[in-house]
Amino acid sequence: MPLIKWHEQRFAQTQIATWGETIYPSLEKIIRSKEIDLDKDVSYKCRVLYDSKNTDIQFSVYQQRTINSLVLKNGNDIDYHLKYEDRQQLNALVKDLQQGEEVLIVRNNLLTETSFTNIALWNGTQWHTPKIPLLRGVQRSKLIEDKIIIEKNISIQQLSLYQKICLFNALVDWDNAWELNTNQIQVHAL
Repeated sequence: MPLIKWHEQRFAQTQIATWGETIYPSLEKIIRSKEIDLDKDVSYKCRVLYDSKNTDIQFSVYQQRTINSLVLKNGNDIDYHLKYEDRQQLNALVKDLQQGEEVLIVRNNLLTETSFTNIALWNGTQWHTPKIPLLRGVQRSKLIEDKIIIEKNISIQQLSLYQKICLFNALVDWDNAWELNTNQIQVHAL
């Protein structure tokens, strides 16, 4: 299971933040308890829903979408520091986008992430990822630990200091991340 170490860490942290204790000690055991025949040549998204009494595991085929541009949108009121099933606030930001567009969420004048990926920006020598994302994704945690990306506050005004932006998540690793030029970010939309 890719990134299981980081998924386990977030799973434990979420339980402690929500209930003050760890009720489910192993995410991997929960996932492996679901007997399902998956095609080994297909990428799947595994979704684990849980509360203090029940767990539910769902698998769906994952296809990486096409992203040609990013649209800055204000997300000052969004709280997604834990991975919630309720994504209404995030979905509201993407509802009027055109095909090939993705939202780049700004909170308090700082870049955070897209509606489903963390980000990193290239300044010519280093990749920087926002110090305060909406969600500290597991791929992001791995890339920080591996010293591939560095945490830094990045304001809208600092976008001109960067040439590229990468979008990644648990299903899209660094080698397969979307990479766009920063001139593909629609700043005027904010």
